Amino acid sequence: MGRNCADMKTLMVTLALALTAASAPPNWLKDAEICNGWYKGWDDAIVAQMKDMPFVVAPNEFGKEAPQKAHKAHARVLVYVTFYQMPPKTRYQHANVSEHPEWIVIHSDGKEGISSFHEVDNRNWVTVCPNSPTFREYALKIARLIMAQGADGIFIDNGYPDVNCEGPKFDRHKHLYPDKDNIYAYRKLLEDVRSEVKQYGADKIVIVNRGYPIEEWVGACDGQMLESYICSFAWDNRWDERKMLKLQEVWGPRVDQGSPVVALSYIGHTKNSPREDAYYCYAWARLSGFIWADWFSAKECARDLYVLRLGKALGPMKTEDGYFSREFEHGLIVASSQTKGASFKINAKDHPKVLDCFNALHLKPGSSGDYEITLDPGQGRAYLW
Repeated sequence: MGRNCADMKTLMVTLALALTAASAPPNWLKDAEICNGWYKGWDDAIVAQMKDMPFVVAPNEFGKEAPQKAHKAHARVLVYVTFYQMPPKTRYQHANVSEHPEWIVIHSDGKEGISSFHEVDNRNWVTVCPNSPTFREYALKIARLIMAQGADGIFIDNGYPDVNCEGPKFDRHKHLYPDKDNIYAYRKLLEDVRSEVKQYGADKIVIVNRGYPIEEWVGACDGQMLESYICSFAWDNRWDERKMLKLQEVWGPRVDQGSPVVALSYIGHTKNSPREDAYYCYAWARLSGFIWADWFSAKECARDLYVLRLGKALGPMKTEDGYFSREFEHGLIVASSQTKGASFKINAKDHPKVLDCFNALHLKPGSSGDYEITLDPGQGRAYLW
């Protein structure tokens, strides 16, 4: 009996480890350092800047064109979709919601759900219900269509469903999960979509953008996006340093445990030099373990970041006197405090050649025999060896 119990326990542990491995994101994603997205025309000039990127997000109307061009540039491509909103009368993502009224969210007052972007970009767009059986069928069909066109995965935008839908109450549609809200239903939808995507290979992925990562989506997708990271078109200054520290504290360990986060910054909207902003956002992303993206907003000022590869982190982020640092296999990332400049050294014996990537210069040892570096407040730098 004792041996049988031991054998059963071993079997359960083995099965648990197998399930964990099966649900984990692929290694290539966990090792990624940068990615990008481009929703305009994929001409030769922009495709050339995609070369060797872990992945690029493309609009869904491009069909097979985006995967073919990305693969020629040795980059993967994820195709954009949203399972949150649709235009009320026109065809979008291969469907017209006016022909499927049972997809539309119904609020407690009997009115249809309206997109949160209604007054900004998407006038009169309605929100859709992930708890609707026929919408679920449609979402899985779209996933299969995208993957059959050669994509390496799906980028699901607007990952914040209307929490409640009263479709059954007003006899507008039934719910797959009658006693559950749409947070539960959306997570189940993500799991089902991810399962479809994985049918095309364990290395295929699903990234979800809710604006910021949340625990509810962990495990239902391969990674999440943190949009408007530090710099954005929506404001004209950088985040306060405390916000980056809080995100690093909460999500840095989750990343290290295998839950990737993509940090998307929009460069060119502050009073700072765009190159300074790009390096600062990049530095904080890498300090935190995040994959950095800029949707090519820094392509004119900091395209060198697109090819920078530091390798695996050799330890966690360190808090020093006036700066934060993290060492990688092939270099060092440093961000000086917003309130205090930084002075530090890099050991010249351990690293005979050190490239200051921002200034595109090889450092020269100072009077101490080591590389002596001074940064003004709020600067981000990458040093390659």
